[in-house]
Amino acid sequence: MSKIELKISSKVENIVQVEQFVETFETTFGLTPELFGKVSLSVIEAVNNAILFGNRQAEDKYVTVSAWKEETKFFVSVEDEGEGFDYSVIPDPTQPDNVMKVSGRGLYLMKILSDDLVFESGGAKVTLVFNFCEA
Repeated sequence: MSKIELKISSKVENIVQVEQFVETFETTFGLTPELFGKVSLSVIEAVNNAILFGNRQAEDKYVTVSAWKEETKFFVSVEDEGEGFDYSVIPDPTQPDNVMKVSGRGLYLMKILSDDLVFESGGAKVTLVFNFCEA
C-alpha cells in the first residue's frame, strides 16, 4: 500500500495546496473522472472544516491529508489538531429548519459523496472511504 501525505498550516489560502495535492490522486491512484469529482469536493470540504472549525485558523496548528488505496477502496483522511466535535448528528441542510443556515453543508456533502465516513479522535480526524472502480 502506497500512502501519500500533505501537511499544511491552518490558513484558508493553503487550500490551493490541497487542491494541487488532490489533483495528483487521478494519476497516482488511477481514479475515474466521476470518482475524482466526488473525492475532490469531499476532501476540500473536510480540509475547510478542519481549518475553520477544528483548528480555528490558528496558523501554528496543522491539517494533515493522507490518501491511499486498498484493493477496491480508496481512502482519504483529514486530521486537525482541534478538540473534535459531536459527529453523531450530521444535520440535513435540505430540511426546512436548516435551509437558511449559512453553515452545515460540508459534512452533509462529505456524507452523500463518500461511501463511508469514519470519525476518530473525537471528530478531529475523518476518513472518507470510496468504493473504487477501475477506469
